[in-house]
Amino acid sequence: MKDKDSDFTDQVNSEPEKNDFYEEDYLQWDKKKKAKFGSGVFKIPETIPFSWFVVFALIFIILLILVLGGTLGKVVGFENRLKNLEEQIVRFQDIDDKLTPILEQAQALEQLKDRFDRLEASMTLRMDHIAKGLNDLQKKIAQVRPKKTQVLKPAEVAKKTPKKRYYTVRPGDTLYNISRKYGLTVKKIRALNKLSDKAVIHPGQKLIVGS
Repeated sequence: MKDKDSDFTDQVNSEPEKNDFYEEDYLQWDKKKKAKFGSGVFKIPETIPFSWFVVFALIFIILLILVLGGTLGKVVGFENRLKNLEEQIVRFQDIDDKLTPILEQAQALEQLKDRFDRLEASMTLRMDHIAKGLNDLQKKIAQVRPKKTQVLKPAEVAKKTPKKRYYTVRPGDTLYNISRKYGLTVKKIRALNKLSDKAVIHPGQKLIVGS
């Protein structure tokens, strides 16, 4: 019996390397088990990989861009509204600049109208005063002026004798040609010159052809 126990002890002691290998495997298995089924559900490893830092940096940058993007959008919106307000102010200023001369001209015209009305009223009063003075002066002159003596006109005025027109007969003239020349009839020429129907004219004779 002692021989068997000593043989088993020698066998165990003769295989130290094999037992050490088992212990190392157990320790590694125990670490893996603790890492997988530890007391904490999310256990932070002792050493954080560099890739995690990259992921966290990207997430931070994305969040920063989102926040700054919203802020920048609001800033741009405020800038646009401010620009619109400035344009409206400039537009109103232009309108005011254009209206100011018109208002000044209207005021100047109103002042001129008032002056014209005053001058017109003054001129009317002066004209009335002058007209009244002329009427008074005419009345005084009429009182001082002597009466006109009546001039007796002749009952009949001698009528002016009309001036007669004469025509000197030339060779070849006839009463018919002479009458057509002066717009008369042969009978009228005979009556003016007291010629009979059978009377004959001769060159050098003067005939009455009008008055």
